[in-house]
Amino acid sequence: MTSGTVVLTRRDVLDLLALDECIDAVERAFRLYAEGRTIAPGVLAAHAEHGGFHVKTAGLPLGDRAYFAAKVNANFPGNRERFSLPTIQGVIALFDAETGFPLAMLDSGEITSARTAAATAVAARYLARADAAVVTICGCGVQARDQLRALARVRPV
Repeated sequence: MTSGTVVLTRRDVLDLLALDECIDAVERAFRLYAEGRTIAPGVLAAHAEHGGFHVKTAGLPLGDRAYFAAKVNANFPGNRERFSLPTIQGVIALFDAETGFPLAMLDSGEITSARTAAATAVAARYLARADAAVVTICGCGVQARDQLRALARVRPV
């Protein structure tokens, strides 16, 4: 068991999170969920005066260990204009699911974007026509960029 909780900043996450590994991890998590081997996901929402919070939880076994994660994100649309802060900010708390020991606290922004894009890539890998080579993205910003990057990993776009 580890002696302390690791804290990873947005920069740390960017340096450590490889998109191909993320796609493979999301595919494996989908498979484990379909097999009934995960801790069932949960969602909670709370409204605040200028935005809101959502909490998403789930867990799964990896190797000889089980993990539980809770993502807490804040969505405050006026942040950019009012405070020069991002609209969405948050953290992911990672725990040992057998002991409850907190293993890590991670910035959630890049993980959320990469995980969402990875889910699209997994879907395209199995559901897109074999000759599909054109992508249409309705949206913009970081998520649009990550969607295209992930799709290019699994389809000849």
